Amino acid sequence: MARIFRIATYNVENLYDRFDDPYSSGDDPWGRFGSSPKPRARLYDMAYRIRQSRADVIGLQEIENFGALVDFTQGSVGPEFKTTKGIVSQQSNDPRGIDLGLLSALPLGRVISHRFNEFKTPLGRKYRFGRDCLQVEVLSKDRAQVLLTAFVCHFKSKYTKYDPVDEPAKYAADQARSADKRAGEANEVVRIIREQLNPASDRFVVMGDLNDTPDSAALAPLCGSLNPLGLFNATSLLDQDDAAPGSETRRPRDTHLWNRYDRAQGKRLKTWAQIDHMLCSPALWALSTGKTEVINSPQTQGSDHYISWAEFNVPDGVSV
Repeated sequence: MARIFRIATYNVENLYDRFDDPYSSGDDPWGRFGSSPKPRARLYDMAYRIRQSRADVIGLQEIENFGALVDFTQGSVGPEFKTTKGIVSQQSNDPRGIDLGLLSALPLGRVISHRFNEFKTPLGRKYRFGRDCLQVEVLSKDRAQVLLTAFVCHFKSKYTKYDPVDEPAKYAADQARSADKRAGEANEVVRIIREQLNPASDRFVVMGDLNDTPDSAALAPLCGSLNPLGLFNATSLLDQDDAAPGSETRRPRDTHLWNRYDRAQGKRLKTWAQIDHMLCSPALWALSTGKTEVINSPQTQGSDHYISWAEFNVPDGVSV
């Protein structure tokens, strides 16, 4: 019988618990961010997609805290992810209080946060990660070897307070600043990996909501065909005739649905795009079974993002 494992990434969009955190305004429905817990039906929808993926390792974005993730996992997902074995969440820099997390049915080793790293962007601005780059070692069943290292990321969004119709110059300048920060975050991830791992021989994956499409200049250090780590975007295996970064209709690789109001046309428009990625090192990609999927149908599934998974063979000599 073939030995396989699956990796997935999923932005679960504001996964807040039902308890008020007195030290955070991010979970206040009346505050600046206006966030509130999801109804049980939406939690079930997201958990159903996680179970449908049959993933062993899942990188998650937009978790309120460890407790919220445990409550969601044990109450909706299933018992294979245990608090003492395979649930991770670390506080991030995000002012809304949305953190990164990871679920694993396999044992975990070192967990490293890079939220305090400082770096310069291509335009010379100094930043930290808007959230974090969460580094987690996934171990073999006997804990004797590192199966892979996961780098879970959530880059700067394209959100802006400027309207492209009324304030086109300010809108363009703000989008340029956002892209510059995403480029800085991408470069910092490359630096972290080069400093700690051998990109040619170690198994690792960079995954998460990178808030940009694979063709973007900002993500070229990770997604470009000549990226310095030799990363391969797993979902690029999916056939897709349309190479445009956005689409009015759902395509196999699209991971995000944006319902936006276009003032120029006076109506609400749907835009699909791939902004969530699983970027595999050469050593990890050599184990690919060729199976991958974005579970992006039906549209209503508790989040405005869609879970992606990819499947791999277990390396010889590794127990899972």
